Amino acid sequence: MSPPSNSPSSARTGPDRLHVIIVAPRLEHLVGGQEVQAQLLLRLWRDDPIVQASYQATNLALPALIERIPWLRTVVRFPLYLARLLQNLPDTDIVHIFSASYSSFVIATLPAVCVARLLSKRVIINYRSGLARSHMDQSAIARHILRRADRVLVPSAYLVDVFREFGITAQAIPNVIDFSLFSYRDRNPLRPVLLCSRNLEACYGIDTVLQAFREIQNLYPEARLSLLGEGSDEARIRRLIAQLNLRGVEMPGRVPREKIGYYYNDADILINASRVDNMPVSILEAFASGLPVVTTNAGGIPHIVQHEETGLLSDVDDASGLAAGVIRLLQDPPLSRRLAENARRQSDAYRWDHIRPLWLQVYQQLGEHSEASLDLGR
Repeated sequence: MSPPSNSPSSARTGPDRLHVIIVAPRLEHLVGGQEVQAQLLLRLWRDDPIVQASYQATNLALPALIERIPWLRTVVRFPLYLARLLQNLPDTDIVHIFSASYSSFVIATLPAVCVARLLSKRVIINYRSGLARSHMDQSAIARHILRRADRVLVPSAYLVDVFREFGITAQAIPNVIDFSLFSYRDRNPLRPVLLCSRNLEACYGIDTVLQAFREIQNLYPEARLSLLGEGSDEARIRRLIAQLNLRGVEMPGRVPREKIGYYYNDADILINASRVDNMPVSILEAFASGLPVVTTNAGGIPHIVQHEETGLLSDVDDASGLAAGVIRLLQDPPLSRRLAENARRQSDAYRWDHIRPLWLQVYQQLGEHSEASLDLGR
């Protein structure tokens, strides 16, 4: 089906615009892919002639004392979240819910779906977790809810395939790159200056990155590595840096989105060692910036990184394989340049002018169903 027309004649205007509410984690800190994509969609829909997008946080801000106690913050937050949903969802046409897995699905996604259904609203579950297969295996509730959503949207063909195993129909709409933050730079010569732009959590294999970096630094003593992000693994990562006697490792913590492009521009190679993943925005941002990518083949990554075409892949937890990929790029400049150029061409698929029609088609289809239901009820 071809995308709907974006011409003025087909556009809703003023009060007739489709009102979509995006339900997602808080956007103040933009600590993960969900937050980054939700914030970007809200900004890109602003002043759109057809879609009016608003926002509802799933994890409402609480006083610091309560935030520090997991069970207490859940107990306090839940009724507040329900009240906000009941307050904000009646004025919307479509409820677009950003969803992760396991406890987050129960605490954030499930209440939004229930309130939306109570109010007879159309529901999109935008599921984004690389843990989908194990989550579906273990949760009959999640399978039930997803099978009955109006649409299940995922960022990659990988999750489409995973959901198909469980009888759930999903459609892939890729993540969007904010090209205003990144500019392509030809790395010539290619330097051993590495970037890992993932939070410091065990699932992202930062320990494997450091073990690979030790092998790289044995051959290239001047090599540098920037670890962007924060997380529960930070203390362990700092101990490992000391144990491996690594030099040139920078840990700037959480970097504001408006400054993220500086770190991509400064680096020459993106290194990623995910153990579980779906469609990492950091890899797409590397594509747009001209950084050749060396990454593990976790989850959906092989669906966006083609080995020896748009990057180099290694097995999960294979530090030596990851290091070998980086060293290969440093010793083969034509290969590095070809990978970066191919990746830049692929990155065009993640521009808003390519992604907007895909979302617009889904929104308009659901909006038409909503209007038809209202007509039948009159």
